[in-house]
Amino acid sequence: MMNLAKEIEITDVKFVGNSAMLLSLSNERTFIVPLDKFKAIEALTPSQKEDFEIIDGENLSFLALDEIYNLHELIGF
Repeated sequence: MMNLAKEIEITDVKFVGNSAMLLSLSNERTFIVPLDKFKAIEALTPSQKEDFEIIDGENLSFLALDEIYNLHELIGF
């Protein structure tokens, strides 16, 4: 398995309704992450979803949640 997180970073996060999260990456790709795979994120209100932090380019945290999501986990690598 390649170490994807060392090669690319999360640069932005956007949401498509309550069904998907778009992860923009430093290699100019965008991954669509279905929120039904991440029920805690899916349950957040729209304003809670906007209150996120990208940590070290490879982790995503939401103020309303105690969990930190790694890039590998989010895109399935």
